[in-house]
Amino acid sequence: MAPTPPPNPDAVYPGGRTRDEWLAECAFDQACAGTVVAPGGAPLPGTEQADVQPVDPAAPAAPDPTTATIQDVADFAPAPPAIVGEPDGIGVVGMPTNFVVGAEEHVVQGQIFDVPVTVRFTPVSYVFSYGDGAVRETRSPGESWDDLSAPQFTATATSHAYGAPGEYEAGATIRYAAEADAGGGWFPIAGLLELDTPTTVIRIVDVETALVERTCDEDPGGPGC
Repeated sequence: MAPTPPPNPDAVYPGGRTRDEWLAECAFDQACAGTVVAPGGAPLPGTEQADVQPVDPAAPAAPDPTTATIQDVADFAPAPPAIVGEPDGIGVVGMPTNFVVGAEEHVVQGQIFDVPVTVRFTPVSYVFSYGDGAVRETRSPGESWDDLSAPQFTATATSHAYGAPGEYEAGATIRYAAEADAGGGWFPIAGLLELDTPTTVIRIVDVETALVERTCDEDPGGPGC
């Protein structure tokens, strides 16, 4: 008899999607984000039962981590990442202030329904709240101007231009999709986990104030220079 081929890790995701397709589509459409049983219906580690044993209809069902929802794995969530405003927490009225969130994929060991699992959280969406009432949702955590090889005050996918001087508390909500592996391959967890970053204070000045506080000769990289 030929050996049983290993399970296709992509077949675990709903609708025959690959993992990348599931992250791109189902994270924003809960109709296709439901959990599924691993291919082949193999018992999960610790839940096997011998075929010769009769089934007691009154006995509780074996724990099945594939039925877990995002609430069942919330305790394994990453710590809220920081948000940074460029340049150096200071911006100029009418010019883009760039924001970057330090969210990354997070993998942790734990248990779902007493079954040992590996849980993986992947950030899929970012809702930036700029502190002046403006909100923007993106699929990017943002990139620094240095990483973009762009000069200061270049507009980016996560930047925001403030209309008046003042201090603003900016923050972001990160939405994470979750998956788990109980030994038979990854399977998706229904729902999204939302985590809020700590807020950061952004001080917005007009050009005249920026230049008076510190000249461009003194600080060539400062706001307005």
